[in-house]
Amino acid sequence: MILQNTVETIRLIASAVVQWLLYSNRIPKDFTPKRILVIKLDHIGDVLLATPVFSNLRQAFPNTELHALCGKWSRVILDNHPNVDQVIEYNSPVFCRTGHPVTFKNTLRLFKQLRRQNYDMLIELRGDWRIIWYSLLRFTPLRLCRASLQIAHKLGFPRLSGLHETTRNLDVLNQVGIPTTIQNTTFALSTIDKEWADNLFTKVNFASEFPVVSIHPGSPNILKRWKSDRFAELADWLIEQKGAQIFFVGVQDEISIIKHIQNRMRGESTNIAGKTSIPQLASILQKSDMFIGNDSGPMHLAAAVGTQTIGLFGPGDPHRFGPVGEKCQIIQKKNDCPPCSGNKCRYGEEGCMSKIRVTDVIETLEKFEYLS
Repeated sequence: MILQNTVETIRLIASAVVQWLLYSNRIPKDFTPKRILVIKLDHIGDVLLATPVFSNLRQAFPNTELHALCGKWSRVILDNHPNVDQVIEYNSPVFCRTGHPVTFKNTLRLFKQLRRQNYDMLIELRGDWRIIWYSLLRFTPLRLCRASLQIAHKLGFPRLSGLHETTRNLDVLNQVGIPTTIQNTTFALSTIDKEWADNLFTKVNFASEFPVVSIHPGSPNILKRWKSDRFAELADWLIEQKGAQIFFVGVQDEISIIKHIQNRMRGESTNIAGKTSIPQLASILQKSDMFIGNDSGPMHLAAAVGTQTIGLFGPGDPHRFGPVGEKCQIIQKKNDCPPCSGNKCRYGEEGCMSKIRVTDVIETLEKFEYLS
C-alpha cells in the first residue's frame, strides 16, 4: 500500500511538472473550441463524481464536441450522458478491472487516433504514465490538469476550494474561468431501461401505495460492509413500521451476503443482485423511494438519479467521497478513523462500521422525514 501511494504521488508530481513547464493555465477570451477531450481513468463511482465537469463544459461551450477517455468498466456511466458526444475506451494497466489492459502497441495506436481528432483542449482529471507521455508530445495546444492543482495545494498554494471529489474536479475548470454552476452528478436512463424497471415492479407485484427501499449491503472492501444482522433488523423495521417493499441490490459476488441477511429476516424481500446491468440498476434505484447502503458505486448511482440516499461510512471519507445531492445523507460514527483500504481493521476485528447502530439509521430516516 505504501509503495502504491508513493508511485501515485510521483505520477501526480510528474503530471504537474508537465503542466507547469509545457502548458499555460490560461485560455483566450474568445476561446471557441471545436473539440475537448476529458480523461478520467478511474472506477465507476469516481467517473460518476466527474460528470458535473461535462455538464458545465456543455453549458460554457454549447457547440463543442465533448469526448471522454475512460476504461471499459466505467464507460457505461458516460455512454448515454447527454453532454458527452463520444466515449473512447482505454483500459489503463493501473485501473483495469474488466477485460485486458491495453498493450503499449495499442496505446500508440490510440495516441494516433487521438491526434487525428485535433483537440483544442485536454482536461486530465486522472491519467496514468502513458497519458503523461501523450501530454509531453503536445498534441493539444491547451491542457488542464487536476494533478497540478493537487501538488500546488500540498505546497501551500490554495488551488483546491474544497475536499469533495466533485469540487476538486470542478476546480480544474474554475482555475481558467469556466463557470461551474452545475454541481450534481448525472446518470442518463434510456426508455428501454425504464421499461425494464416498470416490468420488474409489475412482476414482483409491488404495490404503488407503499414505499420501495433499495438496499445495498455489499462492498469489495470488507471493512466497508455494515453487519448483516443489522441490515436484516433495519429491513424488518422498514417493512413493519413503514410498509416498505425491499429490493436487495448488488453484484453476483454479493448474492451470498444478501441471502444471509434474508435468512435472518422475518419479512419478505426481493433479491435482484447479479441480475441487472448498471443502467437497469439505475432505473430500479430511480423508481425507489429510498436507497440505503454502504460506501459504494450503487450509492453514487442512487444519488445521480435523484433518489433519497443514505450512505453508511466506516473507513472511507464521506467528506471527500460522499453521495452528492440535496437528498443525500451520510452516517459515520467513528470520525477519527483514518481512511484505509485494507481488509483488516488496525483497531479491532469488528472495524468502525460496527459503531453504526440500527437506531442511528432509523433516527436519520425519522429526522429527515424519509418515507413519511
